[in-house]
Amino acid sequence: MSAVALAVAGGAVLLAGLAAAADGALLGGDPDPEPSPPVVGTLRRGERAHRALALTRVMAHLVAGAALARATGIQRGDGVRGWGIAFLVGLLVVIVVEGMSRSLGFATAPRLAIAFSPLIRVLDLVLSPVLRLGVVLDTTFERVMPAPSIEERAEQREEATEQFRQVVAAEADVSRDEEALLHGVFSLGDTAVREVMVPRVDIVGIEHTTNWSEVVDRVRSSEHARFPVYEETLDNIQGILYAKDLLPFVIDDDEPMHGWQTLIRPATFIPTSKAIDVQLRDFKAARTHIAIVSDEFGGTAGLVTIEDVLEEIVGEIHDEYDDEEPEIEQEDNKRFWVSGRLALDELSELLGQDFVREDLNTVGGLVYETFGRVPRAGETVKLGSYKMVIERVRRRRIERVYFERVQTPAGSAAVV
Repeated sequence: MSAVALAVAGGAVLLAGLAAAADGALLGGDPDPEPSPPVVGTLRRGERAHRALALTRVMAHLVAGAALARATGIQRGDGVRGWGIAFLVGLLVVIVVEGMSRSLGFATAPRLAIAFSPLIRVLDLVLSPVLRLGVVLDTTFERVMPAPSIEERAEQREEATEQFRQVVAAEADVSRDEEALLHGVFSLGDTAVREVMVPRVDIVGIEHTTNWSEVVDRVRSSEHARFPVYEETLDNIQGILYAKDLLPFVIDDDEPMHGWQTLIRPATFIPTSKAIDVQLRDFKAARTHIAIVSDEFGGTAGLVTIEDVLEEIVGEIHDEYDDEEPEIEQEDNKRFWVSGRLALDELSELLGQDFVREDLNTVGGLVYETFGRVPRAGETVKLGSYKMVIERVRRRRIERVYFERVQTPAGSAAVV
């Protein structure tokens, strides 16, 4: 064996191990700039540092492999056995160096990243011509093959999710109901809270200054289990009142000593854009079943309960108190009665016409945009190949809308 070749192999393996440890440290945490030298600022350029370390490891492994072959006297004519032994030794070295060193660096980050900052600077300086060439190649490839836009990536992700759901459904030989359940599970991450929340106009709340007898009457008549408590308006919610907290006092026919307001629990506020799969995990972690949805101005947009989220998976959940008309009714595939809360994408799929509008989510929003005001029951408008009739309006809320297929060609909306 050649002592020089073994020394070169050992040095190359050591360099590869140091580079792997430094790379693991960079992946494990961002270095703290306070106790570190100014060079730590360069470590924050993570992509360039990772490239320098990766290139160093590749070159070191190649040098180590060549040196080990020279030290052990392996030559071209040694046959399969000799090269097999060389391959196994090289593979073992790579596994040990890459696995142990990267794990050590990751476990001791960011302290080790700061300690290795001089090494990273040297490697960055020595390999800078190659790194610049890599940047030039990246830029060229990006111009020739531009990366997909955010919208395209979202569409690709949705297509991949739908294909995966179909494959799972086909392989598992599930029923129609089970397939709908799978669709609900896979769509959770793409559904925002604003799409399932109870809108502000439907919130049953209790004003903070309401007297005890009226609070009890409100709880008994509404048949809800949780009530937002507000001061003056729903934009100023103070907390949540649970009906079960009132039960002992209602049974004893006695008001709480310090007022029913002492029973109010803190409320959780969430943005309208929050994904419902995240909110479902938060409900589980916090052991709560209700959250107040705030709009971008800090007002109250609505509320969401764990039941609203679960209904996206299993469909509508009805109890013995529910007496609601179906969200969709149809006759002869020509006449359709829909709820004002029906999503526009569902309406488009049902009627075979695109009703989706930017910044609109529901049929009620479509009605407001079309009329430009609060319509009266019985008013009619033509939208494409359909006649839309406002069937029921309660105050400013669109409750029921009727669609009928007509023979006139698609055109601009005209109010009748």
